[in-house]
Amino acid sequence: MILAGIRFLRSYPDLWKLFWSNVLWTCGSGLYFFVWPNYVRDLGGGPQAIGYLTGLMYGVMALTLLPGGWLADRFERKKVMLLNWGLAALAPLLYARAKTWPELIPGVFLYALFFGWPAMEAYVADTVPPESLGRAFALTNSGYALGAIVSPILGASLLGFLGMRGLFLLAFFAFSGSTLLVGLMRSQKPVPVPHSDPVPAPRGLWLWVGVLMLTSAASAGARPFLAPFLEDRFGLGRAFILASGALLSFGEFFLAWPLGHESERSPSRAIFAALSLCALGSALFLWPYGFIPGLFLMGTDRVVYSLLRSIIGAQVRLGRGKVFAQTQILATGAEALAPLATGWLYDLSPESPFLLFRIVFSFLAVFFLLRPAARILGKEEPWIWSFRIWEKWKK
Repeated sequence: MILAGIRFLRSYPDLWKLFWSNVLWTCGSGLYFFVWPNYVRDLGGGPQAIGYLTGLMYGVMALTLLPGGWLADRFERKKVMLLNWGLAALAPLLYARAKTWPELIPGVFLYALFFGWPAMEAYVADTVPPESLGRAFALTNSGYALGAIVSPILGASLLGFLGMRGLFLLAFFAFSGSTLLVGLMRSQKPVPVPHSDPVPAPRGLWLWVGVLMLTSAASAGARPFLAPFLEDRFGLGRAFILASGALLSFGEFFLAWPLGHESERSPSRAIFAALSLCALGSALFLWPYGFIPGLFLMGTDRVVYSLLRSIIGAQVRLGRGKVFAQTQILATGAEALAPLATGWLYDLSPESPFLLFRIVFSFLAVFFLLRPAARILGKEEPWIWSFRIWEKWKK
């Protein structure tokens, strides 16, 4: 399965470069990001400060997405990506200079600039045929997971020698390498959209956007509190917690390949399976030593995101940058609000953010299970493997 995925990516050289650019980016961010909430604590912040900074990050993402969609549909996409990647690469240098948690805000702002994201998604969508979009999105984005598998372990081994500020400097060099790889990709100009011919929203688009918003909010509300929970509830050390962050990436990377492959045959089955794995993982996470398989399975939430974005992108051809931006704004808005609520919930009960995560993903899995059929990518297909049995039972 992995070899087939590698052959698929290598058949599109620019996606192969983007994959490795993603690997390098999370090689940098993974050095510190899983214990980022703990670093906020070191600078005097509590759960509400963690929620505020996380909400600010998603808020900046949402505000910069709409102009990003406009840029992706009008300007050469590689240049838009390069500008965004280059600015975000400066964030860890600002983190390293912070002495109190409010001084992290400028770095959070730069890191959260997202005006290049619609250009990247449109770049991928215009590179492959519609039937391969799910696979292209899942495999290209799995590069983020591959980089984040190694970097938390490396960060844990270097933390005692370099400290958090030393890890931030290493992250800057990794981000710079990622930006360089984007610069080696071929240019891609968008297909012009006639001003007199507005692109109507396809039927069924808002269902997928709604699912994207719910899953994005649940993930954004739970992820910032994974590391604090391991420290508070199980008493784990900082280096061990940082290394444990690799489990999320293991799950995302190794499950993205079979789920991405399955999405070419049946997107609905792939999404149903990913939702179910996330719900199971969040239940296991709360048990002693259950956090090991729990984190592995919870990493599938990023695969859910990739599959949903691919379905949204497959429904439009013209003005993809605008559609990607507008739908992502809604999801990112939900992500911005969720940590503010779960920060308050964590103060009341540390298990609350993960219970909410499990409720959302379980509800959507059941929804997919009971909904009899759907029209996806222009064809009717069952939502689950047991579709025929379910139909007979209903009769």
